[in-house]
Amino acid sequence: MNIKSLLLGSAAALAAVSGAQAADAIVAAEPEPMEYVRVCDAYGTGYFYIPGTETCLKVGGRVRFDVEAANSYVANSDLGWRTKSRAEIYLDSASDTEYGPLKTQIVTRFDFDGTYNDGVHTTTSLMAANIQLAGFTVGLADSAYSLFTNYAGDIINDDVISYGGLEVNQITYNYDGGNGFKAVVSVEDARLARNGTDVWGNARYVDDDNYKVNVVGGLGYSTGAFGFSVVGGYDSHAEEGAIKARLDGTFGRVSAFLMGAWSTDGDTTNAFAPGDTYGPWGDWAVWGGVGGKFSDTLGANLQLAYTDNETFAAAANLQWNPVSNLLIQPEVTYTKWDSIDEDQWNGMVRFQRTF
Repeated sequence: MNIKSLLLGSAAALAAVSGAQAADAIVAAEPEPMEYVRVCDAYGTGYFYIPGTETCLKVGGRVRFDVEAANSYVANSDLGWRTKSRAEIYLDSASDTEYGPLKTQIVTRFDFDGTYNDGVHTTTSLMAANIQLAGFTVGLADSAYSLFTNYAGDIINDDVISYGGLEVNQITYNYDGGNGFKAVVSVEDARLARNGTDVWGNARYVDDDNYKVNVVGGLGYSTGAFGFSVVGGYDSHAEEGAIKARLDGTFGRVSAFLMGAWSTDGDTTNAFAPGDTYGPWGDWAVWGGVGGKFSDTLGANLQLAYTDNETFAAAANLQWNPVSNLLIQPEVTYTKWDSIDEDQWNGMVRFQRTF
């Protein structure tokens, strides 16, 4: 074989190898398209679509720090500074169905009372866990008796004289006529507290019948500037109840309310007439308040409450928002309990960041 033939044969072999390598070359796969989080504005601000679903989710919460000189609910409680830190997480979901929006609400709360960090003084609470569809709410939420009339004023210690119960398991139907008219019917868990008292420390009724329920019903009407609502509740264990009515008005930057309640038995407490720390209201109780905005960052509120048994509660605060979603709120309260001939002043400051 001459040199020329050897060179030609080598070139042919190299060409064949190169062709085989070209045929076996690895081709990079095309990247899959990235699915970005989409904003869901059908249910209000803050919602986004859970990737891969048509369910919208909203995440929020707040962090709070309170410093107070005494306890507005307890006489002779001015024994040194009291502090509390709180964190709350909110999770709301919503999706469209043939019956309207299907929604859920979850609210969790973590409190530390500032005593010492041993785990005992940190508490965890589930404040809300409910499902909402076509006007129905099932699960844990504040009692319709308190929620329907919108609690009391924009005051930290607004329920020194209690206006009704809060967290309770329930099946509730809310009707909204779209013309200002609204109504509510609620069946609520009536089982007693484990220690035989309500949340205010008042003695509750002992009953072994676990099939009893509490019942709430209410009607309301509102226009642009005024609103009126009335709600009644029946406590099946106490076999008593209460009726409450509220009138609201808005006048530019100023809002005001007047609320009154009547108990079917003024000598005892029930789930809808809880009284105050030291006893029942008597036959009736009233609350009233006014709030206003001095500017976009500064507001103030005043609330007064009084009962048939001559318990008097007053509270006033300032609300300062130095930056968006940050609240600094000093508040002063005074409570006078005629039943024990005692009174109590309290001053406090709240720092709260909402997100």
